[in-house]
Amino acid sequence: MAYRFENDESVRDGFVRCAAEQLDKACTELSARIGDDPVDAVHSARKAVKKERSLLRLARGSMPAKRRRQENRTLRDAARGLSAARDAAAMIDTLDELSRRFAGQLPERTFGAVREQMVRARDEERRALEGSALGDRAVGELGAVRVRVSEWELKCGGWRALKDGLRRSYRDGRRGYTRARTHRDAEQWHEWRKRVKDLWYHQRLLAEVAGPVVKGQAKDAHRLADLLGDTHDLDVLRDALARGRFPAPVDTDALIALIDHRRDELQTEALWVAARVYAEKPKAFIARVGAAWESGRGYAAAALGPAATGS
Repeated sequence: MAYRFENDESVRDGFVRCAAEQLDKACTELSARIGDDPVDAVHSARKAVKKERSLLRLARGSMPAKRRRQENRTLRDAARGLSAARDAAAMIDTLDELSRRFAGQLPERTFGAVREQMVRARDEERRALEGSALGDRAVGELGAVRVRVSEWELKCGGWRALKDGLRRSYRDGRRGYTRARTHRDAEQWHEWRKRVKDLWYHQRLLAEVAGPVVKGQAKDAHRLADLLGDTHDLDVLRDALARGRFPAPVDTDALIALIDHRRDELQTEALWVAARVYAEKPKAFIARVGAAWESGRGYAAAALGPAATGS
């Protein structure tokens, strides 16, 4: 099923189902698919783990804190070590996009020479991943969490189980937006991106029940997350070039200047999108989404019968 709460299940049932589905996906990617395409398999597995951790953050106000922190630590540790091959592939995609967008502004050989070095690094990372036990170790750690999922309990149900976690993700993202308006620090923007992705994931979970009130804003949150993701990819590429990771007999300073220009464009657009996403104060946001959630539950109960919806 989709990564969302359904109207014919309780919040706890939806929470456990989504958690189990994401863990199953991550384990499948790291066991069945990693031999065919290790970079793509790791990327898909990491996305599933991020969704899992975001789900835990949504349950901040209802899941016992000790259990939630234990599971989050295990998920975080399982994902460590799997990012290098994905970062190498993402840098190639970022360079290719720059080459297309700014064709003619730098000699083709500048992009080509750097890309050749990046492909070599990506292939080395891929071979290292294929020959390592990182995937097996991660599957073991994720599998341990998967076994415990059926035991997860929430201290309350319905909207009460969700609102504190949603308020926190919105509040933290809004604070990140406020800081980003005056500071362009790469690390700070990367941290803001994490909070934006939390909000987007949370809205995806709620949208089927809460309806257009959430779906419309979720589209903007998705766009914002993509813009911040592209900005982060540029930052990773810039840092690698500045450190001389991809030595090539070309003018890398000119390429870095092009990266800075594109980064400024993306950041400007991101701030305009964020102004819509975070227009409300947290209290007003929670009140609006909560009313939409309760209305959606009520509508489903009327249409399908009281027994069809959970708390």
